[in-house]
Amino acid sequence: MNKAMRTEAEGRLPTYRVQLVPFPAVIDADGLLVANSHVVEIVFPGDRVETALGPVNTIVGPGTAKILVGETTIRGVPLC
Repeated sequence: MNKAMRTEAEGRLPTYRVQLVPFPAVIDADGLLVANSHVVEIVFPGDRVETALGPVNTIVGPGTAKILVGETTIRGVPLC
């Protein structure tokens, strides 16, 4: 595993969140935009449910993001 790839749960990184509106952006604990950061990927846990018209994909929980801050990749960042 690349040393630059970490999760916030490891506790070694500042707390970040991903704000979706008006555009996907990385923000810090004070709600300020984080310089030199990018949202790489947003993932929502899903499941297939059966309907009268067949199986449909549905979101079953809160989403998380993978971000870059400088050259560090951080996974599991919560959305707000």
